[in-house]
Amino acid sequence: MIKKVIKYLKLNNQGSTMVEVLVGFTILVIVLVECMVHIVGVSSEMVEKSVDMQNDRTTINRQMYQKDADYTTIEGAKLVLTIDEEKTNVSVNGAETVQIVLSADLKKFYSDDAGLSIFKVFFKDE
Repeated sequence: MIKKVIKYLKLNNQGSTMVEVLVGFTILVIVLVECMVHIVGVSSEMVEKSVDMQNDRTTINRQMYQKDADYTTIEGAKLVLTIDEEKTNVSVNGAETVQIVLSADLKKFYSDDAGLSIFKVFFKDE
């Protein structure tokens, strides 16, 4: 009797029923739809942020390049150009480290409308 039940169970478990296939397919479709909704939501947020960034940049550019733009000088800033010894083989040739001090002012412009600060280098006339 037990052998007949085992034999019967082995013969009747050879695959999935149509209901199981439909349930599995439905779950898969629901997961994929949820993923697509999430992707579309994130991409729309990123587009909105990039548009806001472009608008802020346009605003600050419009204000910064006016004649009466209010720049603040950053005191104590020293601008120096230094040669990278590793990339130029300066140390192999026996040359010393080369540094060039720029005669320039570092200035800051802040826009209240955009909420951004821009730093610019203004070279002095020689």
